[in-house]
Amino acid sequence: MNRETALGMWNKFRAIHGVTLRAIAKIPPDKLEACPVPGMRSFKELVTHMYEYAEAMPKAVVKGKLEQSDLPGGKEGIRSVADLEKWCRGCFDRGDANVKKLTDAQVQAMVPTFFGRPFMGFALIGIVYDEHLHHRGQLYAFLRAVGVEPPFMWGFDQNEPAFRPAQG
Repeated sequence: MNRETALGMWNKFRAIHGVTLRAIAKIPPDKLEACPVPGMRSFKELVTHMYEYAEAMPKAVVKGKLEQSDLPGGKEGIRSVADLEKWCRGCFDRGDANVKKLTDAQVQAMVPTFFGRPFMGFALIGIVYDEHLHHRGQLYAFLRAVGVEPPFMWGFDQNEPAFRPAQG
């Protein structure tokens, strides 16, 4: 895999992120800290988990290692759905800036992680994608559990213009 392929993966993730933003906006304000499924994360915990890796993984590939301290902070300042959306947008934007810096060598390099094993740079970008979609499924189940219909998961054309699929 090379930089161009990683950028293609990220551009698909950009459209997925646009749908997720629309799902986040549907979280009922009084449910932000709620655990709609007993024994699982709250809405806030789930969504911040999804987005911390969208920031940390691309940063790690550029930096050459993933440390626990690379996970973004500031979650304690999230007190509303609007705060959560702003925090997620920031994580995505910082991840996006790092993806744009990637080189072929970084994408192909082994990146040590705090997980205990190294991954190739492109695999860390793939983890962002896999983790996000896995947990977005949970977010959709959580929304349904509180009586909210989530957005159509393939409704990319309904995203903000910046998060619609690239043309051409």
